[in-house]
Amino acid sequence: MAEFIANADYEDKDSEPLFLRAGDEVTTGLCDQTWPGWVWAEDHIGRNGYVPEEILEPLGEGRFAAIEAFDPTVLTLKRGDALVSLKQIHRWHWCRNASGAEGWVADYLLKAVE
Repeated sequence: MAEFIANADYEDKDSEPLFLRAGDEVTTGLCDQTWPGWVWAEDHIGRNGYVPEEILEPLGEGRFAAIEAFDPTVLTLKRGDALVSLKQIHRWHWCRNASGAEGWVADYLLKAVE
């Protein structure tokens, strides 16, 4: 676990993020050029978003299954928020803030506490 301070305000605008449970099937699109290791995925009802490549197992014919659950929640930040990073995947951190809310935060929004 690492401690950080948010260096900017940030709020995600995604209204229908792609939550996955283990075993959920998706199709994939392009890998994100800005965030290598993240791939565009879409479920059978049209929800879509980026997910870490390593949680997807190929099923054939362009279909993939999630091998673990994925929560796409992005944490809303205010500059100066104290955060604890619980895990990091491809330059994104799963963080908890002082009030106990959790979600993803891009590394460029974080300043390490020394």
